Amino acid sequence: MDLRSSRLHPYETGDDILLYDDVVNHFDESQTYLSDESFVPVNDHFVPPEYIDGEFQERRTILADGAEQFGVTAVAFDNQEELLWMGNQGGHVTSYYSAELQKHTSFQVHATEDIRCLHTFENGVLALMPSALRCQMRRGIPLFTHSSENMVQMQCLLQLSPQSLLLGGHTHKLIEFDLTTNQEVNLLDAGKNGCAILRQHNRFVCCGDPSGNIELRDPSSLRVEHSWETHSGSLSDFDIHGNLLVTCGFSNRQGGLTVDRFLMVYDLRMLRAVSPIPLLLDPLLLRFMPSFSSRIAVASSIGQLQLVDTVTLSEPDLTVYQVNSGNSLSLALDVSTSCQALAVGDSGGSIHLFTSQNNAMFNAFSRPTEFADPIEPFNPISITDSLAILSSVPLVYSTPPTTMLSDWPKKFLKNVCRPTPPIDPEILRTIKMQGTIGYAPNPNTKLRNQVPYNMNNRSTALEQRKNEENSTPFAVIPKRYRKLDLKYSKSGLDDLDMDQYNKTPFSGLEATLPNSYCNAMIQVLYFLEPLRHVVLSHLCHSEFCLCCELAFLFRMLDVSRGQPCHAGNFLRALRNAHEASALGLILPDQNNPDLRKKTNLISLIQNWNRFILHQIHFELLEETKRREKENLKAPPFVYRDTDFPSIDLPRQKRKTRPDSSEETPVSSNIESKDEETEISRMFGTKQIHVHRCLKCQREVSKESSLLVCNLIYPENEPVRPITFCEVLSQSLCPQQTTPAWCDQCERFQPTEQSRRIKSLPALLTVNCGMDNNQEKSFWQTQMDILVKNAADSSASPGGKPCRYGTACSRPGCRFKHPDQRPGGGGGGNSSSPSHLYYAHSWLPQHIQVDLRASGQVTITKLDRPDDTLPSDKETYVQTEVYDLCAVVCYIHEERRNLVGIMNVGPGYHQRISGTNASQWYIFNDFSISPVASQEAVWFSLDWKVPCVLYWINHQASSHMLPTPTLDLPVDIMAAETCLATSGRGITYTPLSLEETPAPGDLVAMDAEFVTLNQEESELRSDGKMATIKPSHKSVARISCIRGQGAQKGLPFIDDYISTQEQVVDYLTKFSGIKPGDLDANYSSKHLTTLKSTYLKLRYLVDIGVTFVGHGLRNDFRVINL
Repeated sequence: MDLRSSRLHPYETGDDILLYDDVVNHFDESQTYLSDESFVPVNDHFVPPEYIDGEFQERRTILADGAEQFGVTAVAFDNQEELLWMGNQGGHVTSYYSAELQKHTSFQVHATEDIRCLHTFENGVLALMPSALRCQMRRGIPLFTHSSENMVQMQCLLQLSPQSLLLGGHTHKLIEFDLTTNQEVNLLDAGKNGCAILRQHNRFVCCGDPSGNIELRDPSSLRVEHSWETHSGSLSDFDIHGNLLVTCGFSNRQGGLTVDRFLMVYDLRMLRAVSPIPLLLDPLLLRFMPSFSSRIAVASSIGQLQLVDTVTLSEPDLTVYQVNSGNSLSLALDVSTSCQALAVGDSGGSIHLFTSQNNAMFNAFSRPTEFADPIEPFNPISITDSLAILSSVPLVYSTPPTTMLSDWPKKFLKNVCRPTPPIDPEILRTIKMQGTIGYAPNPNTKLRNQVPYNMNNRSTALEQRKNEENSTPFAVIPKRYRKLDLKYSKSGLDDLDMDQYNKTPFSGLEATLPNSYCNAMIQVLYFLEPLRHVVLSHLCHSEFCLCCELAFLFRMLDVSRGQPCHAGNFLRALRNAHEASALGLILPDQNNPDLRKKTNLISLIQNWNRFILHQIHFELLEETKRREKENLKAPPFVYRDTDFPSIDLPRQKRKTRPDSSEETPVSSNIESKDEETEISRMFGTKQIHVHRCLKCQREVSKESSLLVCNLIYPENEPVRPITFCEVLSQSLCPQQTTPAWCDQCERFQPTEQSRRIKSLPALLTVNCGMDNNQEKSFWQTQMDILVKNAADSSASPGGKPCRYGTACSRPGCRFKHPDQRPGGGGGGNSSSPSHLYYAHSWLPQHIQVDLRASGQVTITKLDRPDDTLPSDKETYVQTEVYDLCAVVCYIHEERRNLVGIMNVGPGYHQRISGTNASQWYIFNDFSISPVASQEAVWFSLDWKVPCVLYWINHQASSHMLPTPTLDLPVDIMAAETCLATSGRGITYTPLSLEETPAPGDLVAMDAEFVTLNQEESELRSDGKMATIKPSHKSVARISCIRGQGAQKGLPFIDDYISTQEQVVDYLTKFSGIKPGDLDANYSSKHLTTLKSTYLKLRYLVDIGVTFVGHGLRNDFRVINL
């Protein structure tokens, strides 16, 4: 066979087999690398400095066979030889030798079907197609091809033993295949969703289906022993090593599939889930690195590659790489057994090889690879033969470092890629998506072979760049918005004059604690009268119940009378909430400047807003279930992770025929009140999610309750005026087409997803987004259009003339000038004055929402809440008027800040100051300032960005609810069970029924604390120490002694508080507490929870006893009384 001629012709039939020898002189690199002149090899690319010292580097990037038509669907390292195997969408398989990726063999397996899976074994390589299994020798000679009626949409294979294979796919059967007889020996039930991924463990055979379920089967009988529901949407990939099973996939959120940025981890010894692993990218593929038992290689669809340690998850150990894939999607990933090489295949037909060293080996002990026979050398030609044909001698192309004499020096060469021309906005506006393909009519804005001539615009661009360089980014931020610093003394807050920060009767919150970024949102929740009433009425037995801690904090805000409150107990419960940690809401140290710069406070506070509402809802629901169980012996409530972040009510499915012209109405009997709480009734927007497959017209509907609405801004729209009401209505009732899994088609199909509103809430919560430049640009454009229209209307010929005339140099002058044209400013006053931005806001303060019978809403801006627009009762089934009551804003300054602007109603003023006023305030931690109502809707997006909006029903806002009284039972003072396993019992005498405390009784109290964070101080120029950040203390022991009666002087409370947080200093010299005293596993003290001891003190405070002790003011502040 003439191998040289075979190289010039790509594979065409299934009989073509190409072999390449190992002689370097006969290896043609032009067949390995892209031959197109626009391609830039990875070695010639600029490598960022942070990747130069990385553990892995992208050594090779090659185009696989058939890359011009097909993408790479499977890559696999050979377990016996130094080979890398590749399969593409065209049914072709190619092998590459060593880390240099020299082509070894290349052959066609199937004419039309793609390669789903590759597996190497002792005798050859197995290639799985949707309807066939092919086995070939490594040299390319086929051994057998198997196909049967059972092989439909096959997806994966697993070698159980040297003679047995297990085949799975999008079918209801698992096929057991014998490699010795080449026959199917057994068929197993794979479930209705089939099997998409197979992995082997020493105890189980693990099968994963597309819907997110993983079944653990016995290796001998292949019976299902255990199953997990890993992801609520779809399973993307999973892998096993040792006793860990790690998965990645998608979740159903707000009616669509969203990539989970967490790797779900399961322990195969205990058969339960452990803590998930957060990622910096959207995971699609993952593989364990066998040599490192705790490391995983994770790849995203856009070519990001991250190495994750499953044991040590500290931030400096995170390693992220970017695959040089251009715009191609990553479809395949594999790791060699030696862990020295990783291979990624993309949809563009390229294979990317990452290695940890220059001479990387795929296996620790590889056997020799068989190469093709070397090509016979050419017959020599005598130098004296004048008749010799010199063209018979092939020209050998020079390889680096050898170069041609005519080659230019590298210092005069530069690889320049042609930039992608921008797409016409008219095309983006009229584009229609059909699945993942978009099409649009030709706008005919350019003729053939015509390009714009941009030379005339260069001077304008240079002048604009100079103006941008000369302009200063400094913006004057009012003091009431800036992050404030307190100068602490040895007495803490006692010596500070808080009147300079807060002259109102309301109380702020201290900002020195970790995770106190949520202070603004806590104040918003406190000043929502219906929510405050619900929270104060709740009490349960859960130790870290956020609703209970929020109620305790609200009571402290009620009685503090302008003094800042310490939210330590609430933040302690927040740190112990596993859902908050999983969502990334817990910051280790918010005063770390580097960490604050990396944290996106805009998205962080919006995620916190969504989390707290759902958390309160589930805690109220759990308490309701518990009471029903006690009264009616109902089954216990089980928290379902699939319900987060939406409250899913029972599903109702319906199907329509493709030729049906009438829409089948959704059954009205899908509403269930078993999982409703006061939160879902107040904040919940009842909606119906409708998913319709555009192929088979199958329609599925599901009713749910939406607590938080995310604003969805228009994309690729021409610049035109769009009101906030239009954006809000489109966000409440969105409609989109996206690929989703169809059970009837059994594949991903284009699906139309829409939402219909069933009822409107009493409190409407909106997350503004605004965490990217595109959304900020849209908001700013709409404000500019609104201000421009206001400026044009105010510039009338009858305006009052300016006294300075043409000599006026004041920016934004409101008066008329002689050179001012109607409809626009003249001279130096052409820019829109700043007062117009303040007076004309794009965000309305009052809106009217009309709900149609079809589930769509119409939202209208109102200047006043009483200006209700008439609505047709036959067309609209519900009409509500909402008033803006709270806004949380992000302040972009050097230290970055979050503030809340709230409308405090008459009820709060009546309880605290006895007036019926209604006033807007800015809450900036402990600083509170009254402002005008217009400031709540005025935004300067260069430093003041809206994050969260709260709207309240106009009728509900006028109702003043009484403060609920929570009567604690007297038996709460009884001694509770000790948490310590080796506790010595109680060291005090509890109060008897005859000793029930009465108002005015004397109680001596003492509290001991431990330090969680040391205080931060600096040395001033005068030699004095100044406290920058006070220490963070946690209560460790509380003792109360009788002040009267027969047992006067005897303690009735002596509780040690159990803590799970790391203690920096036990203050043993003052407190007597030693390491281990607060740990339930080692303590010999009477150990209780902080909540149980807090309720005892709360009972004494509510009764009205008189406390005697030293430093009680500071003790009560830290205990949150």
